[in-house]
Amino acid sequence: MLGPDGSPVGERVLTPGEVLQIGRAAGPPWDEDAYLDNDHGALTPEPNGIRAEDHGSLNGIYVKIHGRVEIQNGDQFRVGQELLHYEDLPEPTPTDDGTERMGSPNPGYWGRLSLLVEPTVASQAFAIEGEGLTIGREHGDITFPHDGYVSGSHCRVFGDDTGVFVEDLGSSNGTYMRVRSGSVLPYGSLVLIGQKLFQLDRA
Repeated sequence: MLGPDGSPVGERVLTPGEVLQIGRAAGPPWDEDAYLDNDHGALTPEPNGIRAEDHGSLNGIYVKIHGRVEIQNGDQFRVGQELLHYEDLPEPTPTDDGTERMGSPNPGYWGRLSLLVEPTVASQAFAIEGEGLTIGREHGDITFPHDGYVSGSHCRVFGDDTGVFVEDLGSSNGTYMRVRSGSVLPYGSLVLIGQKLFQLDRA
């Protein structure tokens, strides 16, 4: 577990196959973290990393990305204190009987980012077209001028023929993706669980 300055403040050694339960009901260091469910998830060491299971938690488990990572419809990621949700926006298609769907003209939007005020409640949405969107505190298509944890140019979301990606642009505090349950996180990963930051190291 890392403190505010990034130095270790505690550790837990896991034996091969041991399951570390996460959640307020599991006791310290989780029990006083209001952002955790009672049964939030679990961590299990494997040869190539630590498997993270999310037990349907409200606030999830997040891992710091390096470079760019592929994102899929429904994925969430954190930029500073901001929580963003990605959705594909496919071209509208007629119903089975040929009825066209009414809507504003689409100039070529292929995705949408929503700013979440709760894990399931959006306050704003930003359509994505062309080469994508950049996010930052001072520069970008989406800016968060009052969030001191967001870098001037923090990250970008873009798509090409191989998929859709979020890429960190060398930000000071990093970009964190919500972990898909069952993912194996490589050793050395930084993981945000509730209000605490952990580094997963090989023992």
